[in-house]
Amino acid sequence: MKHNILRVVALIGIAVALLIPIAAYAVDPPDSDPSVSYIKVNRMLLNDDDALIYGDYDLPYGEDYPSDVPASEAYVFRLLDGTDEIGAIRPFVLFDNGYNKGGFSFYFEDGLEWNEPYTIRVSQNPTHFASPESWDFVMLPTAYSTKATQAENQDELTINIIAMAQRLQAAHPLYTLLEDSPGGTVLSSPTGELYFRGIIYGVQAMASALFLVQVLGIGSEEREWTTEQFDEYTQRFADTWVGEGTEAGAEQFGVTPQTFTSLLFVLPVCIGAIILSSMKWKKAEPGFVICFVVILCFAIMGWFPLAVFATLFQLMAIYVGYVVFYARG
Repeated sequence: MKHNILRVVALIGIAVALLIPIAAYAVDPPDSDPSVSYIKVNRMLLNDDDALIYGDYDLPYGEDYPSDVPASEAYVFRLLDGTDEIGAIRPFVLFDNGYNKGGFSFYFEDGLEWNEPYTIRVSQNPTHFASPESWDFVMLPTAYSTKATQAENQDELTINIIAMAQRLQAAHPLYTLLEDSPGGTVLSSPTGELYFRGIIYGVQAMASALFLVQVLGIGSEEREWTTEQFDEYTQRFADTWVGEGTEAGAEQFGVTPQTFTSLLFVLPVCIGAIILSSMKWKKAEPGFVICFVVILCFAIMGWFPLAVFATLFQLMAIYVGYVVFYARG
């Protein structure tokens, strides 16, 4: 019994050994040498020390590209510093099974030397090629951005991605990668967004303008509330004949200039609006709306007391809550 089991295991091992070469060498050589182009490098996209290397690739197979083995299994892109490999990625598969024209990127949170002549190597996977080859492309100094701030680098990345998307869309006319929006050109949803999220890690945070739906962080810093802006309003007519006149009038009645002007102008207008509204529409709400606008305008002019302004708007909020949640319940 033991010998029979050993024979079965041996036969299975021989069968697997015979079948592996047949299944492995399943990808034909490309029509011509693969290439990379439009290489760009931007930094400070997410933090002060990061860098993004990105560009176009071409694995030329034409319409007869391999359908059984995706390019992500057949090819590897490596970034070399001399003979040392410092990064490796696989093509992102969306159109043409990852072959022909596409985009790629290497992202580094830190450690990338600026203006260095790194080498991008396109390698064939020995599992799928009987005689695997590789092609090297040295990065030129002109690939590195000259922008000095995060905002400038993000803007440049946005422009370069749009240009890349236009090139890829021309190469793959069945796909739409860009679309127009009220805010400008953005990646199409879902194809454009899916593809560039696949080839550039964190692209939505690096180039948020490319996305129709923006992702914004919620501010968590504690805010100190002051009356600084309202105090500026009260000084709007300082050292003018208007300010001198209101101060003189207020002095006669022993009140502040803001109280004097609110009693002289705001109160009569608001009372008149409420009375007119009650007579014409048989309800006071339209008059309250006019009061809201009048009070707000006079506050900005510096002619309304801060304490009264705050109290009235708190009462308005309470009244709105009453109407919405109780009066109609």
